[in-house]
Amino acid sequence: MKNQSSLVFAGEVGSEAVLGLSPRARLAFSALGVVALGLAALLPALAIGYWLVGSQLVAHGAGMQMAAIATALLHLLPLSWGLLRLRVCLARFAAGRPFAAEGIAGLRDFALGTGLSALAKPLAGMLFTLALSWNGGPKQLAIEISSDVMVLALFAGVVASLAWAMEKAALLAEENSQFV
Repeated sequence: MKNQSSLVFAGEVGSEAVLGLSPRARLAFSALGVVALGLAALLPALAIGYWLVGSQLVAHGAGMQMAAIATALLHLLPLSWGLLRLRVCLARFAAGRPFAAEGIAGLRDFALGTGLSALAKPLAGMLFTLALSWNGGPKQLAIEISSDVMVLALFAGVVASLAWAMEKAALLAEENSQFV
């Protein structure tokens, strides 16, 4: 059966439903997967490059550079892992299998990585501030919870909720297919 968005359900009874996607939709999902993969690699690489050569901390020595890199990676690595898992989800979508277990798990893991990144960002900033004040004068702690961190945490929660709903829908579809 074809509808206006050109999605076609195919497959056998009791098997996983396959959506017949237009070439444009397949290309869009594939392109998003490539972007997710690129960002997963690029974000940590740019942070490391910035703290090694582009920052004024070069004058403060290697120890401060390593502290800066470690605190940057504290919130970037969970996000990068989530983006890698998102790529699995998008690949399943591009294959026309949005309710495949591995695709749903990829979406859930993307939400988890994004949420961990949102929670780790204020902690990373606090640790970086402490590292900056470590060698001279009184120690300082500063925590910043900005609107972008709150929106990122909300986004992660919404995506996790959608993944949960998709997982339940896939289980119901599988259960219903056994009755036919």
